[in-house]
Amino acid sequence: MSLSVLQQAPDFTTTDVYGQSLQLKKLQGKKVYLAFERNAGCPVCNLRMHTLLKNADYFAANNIEVWVVYESSIEKMNEYLGSNTYPFHFIADPQNKLYQLYFVERSMGKLMRSLFNGLLSKAIEGKKQFKEAISQDGHTTTIPSEFLIDEKGKLSIVHYGRFVGDHLPLEYLFAK
Repeated sequence: MSLSVLQQAPDFTTTDVYGQSLQLKKLQGKKVYLAFERNAGCPVCNLRMHTLLKNADYFAANNIEVWVVYESSIEKMNEYLGSNTYPFHFIADPQNKLYQLYFVERSMGKLMRSLFNGLLSKAIEGKKQFKEAISQDGHTTTIPSEFLIDEKGKLSIVHYGRFVGDHLPLEYLFAK
């Protein structure tokens, strides 16, 4: 099963890694970019995060909240984030409750397909972006997924990755 465009986004309440309470439905009137990455030690996910951070001003100027979910523990997330402050909300979900709510897939086939779709070059580039090496603590076969939720709480973009590193082009996201 998967979610689809124009469907009401599944609501949830959680706490980000900084202890701030978050509830999706309280953001009616704002757009939310909700990204499900793999884990804090994933170099491909790290590369994506750096790309998102380079565009933080765009998200802020266009009233888009950015929530990024990782399979990692809070301890691993704190190791990854360090003492830096970020303009996004980072959510630790090691029990995969939110992943299940949004039908984020695990697939050995898609993981293998990643090898033929630039995984190695993305992993090398993402590894360079780490300040220090971080071990991975999630599921190897998790495939990232991304959603844009409109001001009324409906899904306006649904992107289930076809392989690790298949992220929504930002140009497409910014066009919405």
